[in-house]
Amino acid sequence: MTSSVHKVKEELGRIRPSRHCCQVAELSTLLHMDGTYAIRGSGGHMLVTESTGVYTARKIYTLLHALFQLETPVVKVIRNSPRRGTAYRLEIPDQPGFHQILHELGVLDSSLSLESVVPRRITRNNCCASAALRGAFLGGGYVSEPYGQADLEIAFSSHEAAISFNELFKRRGFEAGIRERRGQWVLYLKARQQISDFLAVTGAHGAHLEWESRTILNTTRNEVNRLVNCDAANARRLAEASLRQREIVSRLRGLGILAEAPGALQELAAARLEFPQASLAELGRMMEPPVSKAVVQGRMRRLESLLPTEDAK
Repeated sequence: MTSSVHKVKEELGRIRPSRHCCQVAELSTLLHMDGTYAIRGSGGHMLVTESTGVYTARKIYTLLHALFQLETPVVKVIRNSPRRGTAYRLEIPDQPGFHQILHELGVLDSSLSLESVVPRRITRNNCCASAALRGAFLGGGYVSEPYGQADLEIAFSSHEAAISFNELFKRRGFEAGIRERRGQWVLYLKARQQISDFLAVTGAHGAHLEWESRTILNTTRNEVNRLVNCDAANARRLAEASLRQREIVSRLRGLGILAEAPGALQELAAARLEFPQASLAELGRMMEPPVSKAVVQGRMRRLESLLPTEDAK
């Protein structure tokens, strides 16, 4: 887990929703993301969650005990595979009110069959949709560092779950992409502003401010680069035009044609040779009386037209 993901999940893990409906929505999502409903050998049922992040496991445990009186042992699991590392296993054994609680949390439907996705009754309010998105990120989310290439992802075990959460994304104003990767379905955001807004909606305000400041910095840097490139291009075009105009004036002078030209053209020719870096507008202000840029352009064309045909290239 990158430092950015760790920081965001730590921030989200410390949030305690004040509303009962939001607590249910977030916990329901976490149980769907990390939970497994199983039948024990003795015939009883149990719900097991397994989280690789301590903040996710702590959030599940805290919400369960805030909402219900349940026996919930927590077991720390050390995996043999270094890539998976440590996991935190929380067991909810069959106990009084067990099935009713799982129905309230959207794990079981009214007939006590498994719900494949978080039911809409749990996420009907916008605040609950935000809480569910927070739970989804805690259970299977990734976000890149704010100074790198923008990327936010949430992985789901089924296409149905990804489609269900894509509706929540849309409801909160996010246009997520969806793709299959290594047997999972991933919802992703690539636009920096969308990622920043997602972090704000889910409650990661510290991370949101970090992304906003980086976005502003990038925008400012890009604008400065654009202006510098624009100025450089303008300077190059000015230098090329000035060189051509001075070559025309020098050629006219060498052929003795300039001395016979009208006074206004001679005045402009002399100014161009004396001030090679000046723009046409600046040359116009040097004339007596001053003239506009368009007039200077017209006079330059007249000077060029004085060249013999073989020299006007």
